[in-house]
Amino acid sequence: MKSWLNRTIGRQIMFAFYMIILTLVLTSAGVYFYTKNQVQDSRQELLTLNDHRTRATNLYESWQSLQYEMRGFVLLGDEEMLEEIERKKDAINRQTTWFEKNARFKEEEQYATDARALYSAYTERVMPSLTNYVAAKKDGDVTEPFLQMATLGKVTQAPQLDPDRKFNIKTKSAADMSSSIVDMETVFTDYRNSLNQQELAAQDKLGKQVNASQVLGFINLAVLLLIIALLVRPFVSKLTGQLRQLNRESSRLAKGEDATPIPVVNERDEIGELTTTFNQMAAAISTQKMQLVSSNDELQIQQEELVAQQEELQTQQEELEEALDITLRNETHLRYRNELTETLASRETLTAYPAIIEKLITITDAELGAIVFLEEDRYTDIVSYGMTVDQERKLLTSSMSLLERARMHKRAVRSTKQVTSDHPLPYPYSMYETVVPVMDPATNTMIASIYLVRYRDQFNDDQTEEIWSFSRQLALSLLRMRVFDEIEREREKTSKLLHSIREAVIYIEGGKIFANKPLLALFHHPAHDQFNDDGLMTLDVKIEELAVQVDQHEAFLDYMDRVCSHEIPTEGLSLSLNKEERFVHVYAEGIDYGGRFRGTMLVLRDVTIETGIDRMKSEFVSTVSHELRTPLASIFGYTELMLAKDLPAARQQRYLTTIHTETQRLTSLVNDFLDVQRMESSQQQYHFKELDLANLIQEVAEFQAGSATHHQLSLETGDAPVRQVEADEAKMRQLFGNLINNAIKYSPDGGQVELRLEELDDRLRVTVSDEGIGIPRQALPELFGKFYRVDNSDSRKIGGTGLGLAICQEIVRAHEGLIHVESTEGKGSVFTVELPFVQAEVSLEEIVEAPLSSNDHLRKHK
Repeated sequence: MKSWLNRTIGRQIMFAFYMIILTLVLTSAGVYFYTKNQVQDSRQELLTLNDHRTRATNLYESWQSLQYEMRGFVLLGDEEMLEEIERKKDAINRQTTWFEKNARFKEEEQYATDARALYSAYTERVMPSLTNYVAAKKDGDVTEPFLQMATLGKVTQAPQLDPDRKFNIKTKSAADMSSSIVDMETVFTDYRNSLNQQELAAQDKLGKQVNASQVLGFINLAVLLLIIALLVRPFVSKLTGQLRQLNRESSRLAKGEDATPIPVVNERDEIGELTTTFNQMAAAISTQKMQLVSSNDELQIQQEELVAQQEELQTQQEELEEALDITLRNETHLRYRNELTETLASRETLTAYPAIIEKLITITDAELGAIVFLEEDRYTDIVSYGMTVDQERKLLTSSMSLLERARMHKRAVRSTKQVTSDHPLPYPYSMYETVVPVMDPATNTMIASIYLVRYRDQFNDDQTEEIWSFSRQLALSLLRMRVFDEIEREREKTSKLLHSIREAVIYIEGGKIFANKPLLALFHHPAHDQFNDDGLMTLDVKIEELAVQVDQHEAFLDYMDRVCSHEIPTEGLSLSLNKEERFVHVYAEGIDYGGRFRGTMLVLRDVTIETGIDRMKSEFVSTVSHELRTPLASIFGYTELMLAKDLPAARQQRYLTTIHTETQRLTSLVNDFLDVQRMESSQQQYHFKELDLANLIQEVAEFQAGSATHHQLSLETGDAPVRQVEADEAKMRQLFGNLINNAIKYSPDGGQVELRLEELDDRLRVTVSDEGIGIPRQALPELFGKFYRVDNSDSRKIGGTGLGLAICQEIVRAHEGLIHVESTEGKGSVFTVELPFVQAEVSLEEIVEAPLSSNDHLRKHK
């Protein structure tokens, strides 16, 4: 075991550590469990004594309660109290029995014996006697007012008792009875005193046990310290002694001194192995030291030879670095040339001009430079590197600059300038300039020039030739950019043209479908709002999806199938969209260029307006034919009758009156057509004068009332006289005659027609309201259009050309007024006309300062 421990220091340390821990754990556990058991026993003993005391007290209190109940029974004779006495007697019996079973020491056993003797004496002697006494007193055998002990003895004949009995209840006198009860209390007092003594003894035992546990703790600590002193301290002293000796000898060895060999105490542990190794290392170092001293001289000689070789290598390295620098410069120069060539070959050269001039300056070792662009003998732009704004301005504006010389001679030119001020160097220097023109090979004209400046030396011929090479590449790039820009401008122009025309265009090429902006608007395509003008837009929907909006669905798909199969239809196709919301005419044209067929262009012309005009013309012709046929038929019929028959004078007069009326109606229709024609050609003449519009409307209303048998016409003007307006009397009669006639005509069931005149600030408002059929809401915006008539069954029954309200609107506009309508279908309509009042007279100076409008001149020269 000892040999195993001595092999490593770790084992020795861990062994000592485990011994200390084991000793500490065992001793602490022994003290803990011993103290714990002793304290628990003492506590249990105290708890037991406390329980016995409590039970003894309860037994004493039960005896007292039993005596009180017995006295009450003797005094009152209540049978219910006798039942309570029996219950208390049973309780005392149980408590006495517990003490007999659980007596632990001599005094407690004596107490249990005495308690049982007291119970027997009281229950066998006293209680029967008192019970018999109460019964005798109830029966009348005993008549004395107070209990007499002699009487009690006579009532119950007690058996002969043992004279040595502890509780011998004496009934001769009350004093004897009291002495017997005092004996009973003495038993209880002695028992409790014995319990107190037992408790004091248990507490004293507990204190001794605690003191003993403290002594054991001190003994445990002393044993632990003894183990540390006997086991750990020698080991630590031995270990630290060897380490201090190793440290001391290592310090000497580090200083270059010879180390003294250290004796090895234990060769098996780490310290012994370390000491052995140290001794070997010290011996080896001493030997190597001697060898190094001998070889130092040889190294000194070799060092001198190495210094000479190093100087030679340094010279070679400088030559290699110079060659490497030249190679790197050439490589960088070549890389810049390649980048410049790639940039010039790129289509987007316009954005690469700053990089081009920068690379040219790097390749030619220039300090600054620029590319100057020329167009139509005028310098349009300059892209520079390293130049100030002032230098650029001087280069472009100087008439004798190198740029002009290069443009005139069409070759490279050079210049040398001596600079003595405003220069970045602290000494005078020269500027070597060169300009190489960029020529258009087709026209032999200069389109740009390359301007470069150096400070160190002049540009040589090789560098100039190299710049010429770059200028030729730059010329090709610029020409290519011009062609590209021209193509872009043409493409943009074509795109603008396609999007500016009102016709919708579809172009089909190679399975792709393109469209312009009007087509998207025509078919309500969602991309219409985000559409830009950059070329035709590729449709992201199929033809079938567009055909959904075409009313002639199948015809449109058949037409498109022919187009997609390269069968160009020669005829057009008329279609309507979204339930005749729009009308379009489609035709197709083949697109050929480059010697072959490329695609098909479809044009969808919106003919909604033309279709509406055609419909309006057809309706107008139909309406005019119908309106003219009625009066002409009447005139023709009555004249034929008058010519063919000899009629009475009265009938001839009636026929002539009818012919005259129909002729007036026919004249009115023709006048309406003529008025519309004159209004559209701006040939209508107005004769303005001051009018009392209230009287005029009154006259028109009375005239219309003559033919209105089922209507009641009323005019409301207010109490104050209505101010005059400046208007054409005939046109005003025509205006309000049409409005009142419409109110009567479109109230076929009769009703009230109200006319109201109301003065505003600067206008006169006239309203004409009826209780007729009304006007649908969707027809109100088109109501004042020429030839427009409301399309419903009620309106179709009423004749008319659809020109009356259009003429009314033109008359009101000519008078600088307003006309509008409010209507509820089935309830009636209200037409409102507002006309300006006559303006106050102005002075000649005001007329001169404020020139009159055309209408004002007409009014002044009426």
